[in-house]
Amino acid sequence: MNKNKKKNNDIAHANLKTSKNKQKIKSKKKGKKSKRKLKLKYKKIIRLLLLLFFISVFLFSMYQLITFKKELKENQNEIEELLDEFIEPPEVYEGIEEKENVEEMKIDFSKLKQTNNDIVGWLVLNHKYVNNPIVQASDNTYYLNHSFKKKENSIGSIFMDYRNTSLEDDNVVLFGHHTPNNTMFGSLSDIFKKNYFEEENADMIYLFDLEHTLHKYQIFSYYTIEMEEYYITTSFENKNAFQEFITTIKNRSFGFRDVTVNTNDKILTLSTCAGARGTTKRRVIHAKRID
Repeated sequence: MNKNKKKNNDIAHANLKTSKNKQKIKSKKKGKKSKRKLKLKYKKIIRLLLLLFFISVFLFSMYQLITFKKELKENQNEIEELLDEFIEPPEVYEGIEEKENVEEMKIDFSKLKQTNNDIVGWLVLNHKYVNNPIVQASDNTYYLNHSFKKKENSIGSIFMDYRNTSLEDDNVVLFGHHTPNNTMFGSLSDIFKKNYFEEENADMIYLFDLEHTLHKYQIFSYYTIEMEEYYITTSFENKNAFQEFITTIKNRSFGFRDVTVNTNDKILTLSTCAGARGTTKRRVIHAKRID
């Protein structure tokens, strides 16, 4: 009897152990299935989040592009309105074939000052691609994103360095955005093209002051460089420092320009981005006053 009882107990114990092992196996399988389901769920969530992220980036990029094109058009329209209202004869951006004599332009600076008292002159170059008022603020940031009429606009304005005291400084520095439609300083890249200077008066820059005196400048150096403070120095301690500056910027030139420059000359510097927004490179043009 005892033997049978023991045998039955052993069998019951074995069955219980087997049952427990089966339960453990089932539990492990369920756990693995749950983990797999959880992983799949996380993967789906991550994919969804990534998809939403890329859609958001795409939509934001499209919004920026549409806004930029809109502001570009608004800025161009504003300049054309200024040209129609304050310039005789009226001028618009008619392309590189425009040959009208800049000296015949009549600019109503008194009315322009009523629109924006920050005006300091009017700039014309590259066959009227650049035909814009020049403004000056108390810093070099305001007109990066404000139009001549002081409207917020990412295209901004052509403006003079806030450290310049007048057009009679040793180095008058003008800034403007590089735009894809050749307005503002977008057309400065043309100067780097082969045979650019073969066209008549292609190396000339024209600047009217507030007294309507026309100052003519001749390009003597043009280059691309990393953003720096040196080339936008507006005044110099002495003649030696100024001569060193002239020598440095002449030696940087992308192409040889047979133009003599000395410390008695007045220099005009144009600066813009050399590429897409955010680039640290600058496209620089230097010209000396000849009249």
